[in-house]
Amino acid sequence: MTTSTIKNFIAEIKSQGLARTNRFAVFFQPPMQSNPASVRKVLLFCEQAVLPGVNFSTTQNRSYGEVREVPYEKLFDTVQLTFHVDKDMQVKKLFDDWIMAIQNPINRSFAYYNDYVVPLAIEVQDVADNTRYEVQLYEAYPKTITAINLQHDSKETMKISVTFQYKYYTTSTITQLANGQKISTNLIDSSMENFTGFTARLNKGLGEVGNFMTGAVVQSAMKSFSSVTSRIPSIRF
Repeated sequence: MTTSTIKNFIAEIKSQGLARTNRFAVFFQPPMQSNPASVRKVLLFCEQAVLPGVNFSTTQNRSYGEVREVPYEKLFDTVQLTFHVDKDMQVKKLFDDWIMAIQNPINRSFAYYNDYVVPLAIEVQDVADNTRYEVQLYEAYPKTITAINLQHDSKETMKISVTFQYKYYTTSTITQLANGQKISTNLIDSSMENFTGFTARLNKGLGEVGNFMTGAVVQSAMKSFSSVTSRIPSIRF
């Protein structure tokens, strides 16, 4: 690395800074009726979070020459969140209720999937507490709640780790304007907007073509029918 490159690197860090792992916030709303104050406490007491990873299942494919690894399925890693537990055990109680909302502890019947899944957001913030990046998990629910060890000679505070399962996630980069307004850039949303605009234009074009073709065909058919009927002698009864 040359001196100029090092200087550019240092200047870039001083001007732009680096992302911090200790600046984040978690947001979700449990599916069951919960005290808003308890939910805020749970979100506030989130000590550790994980930005999800992703990997592809691949298979070997050879069309000619060397073998290529070709993806055929996207796999999303689970997300683990760790929470401090308050003395009133409200944090623990919230996840206990969520688990019971998934499966009835008496008759062991499972609830409908859509009744216990929720969107879950993990925001990465800068040192000024401005959100810079967001991960949105879709159809999230607690899959695993780890056991909590209780020990007489321990002086540590109680914590609980919850592993969330979800269907998929999207990411957004967020720009904070001087007036406080946030501009979010989501690649999937942008793609869907472009695709929606394309389909709208396509349907409009097909509609115009359909109208033109229908009108042309009907007029041609009517003209031909009139020509034929004019040559048929009148039939009298």
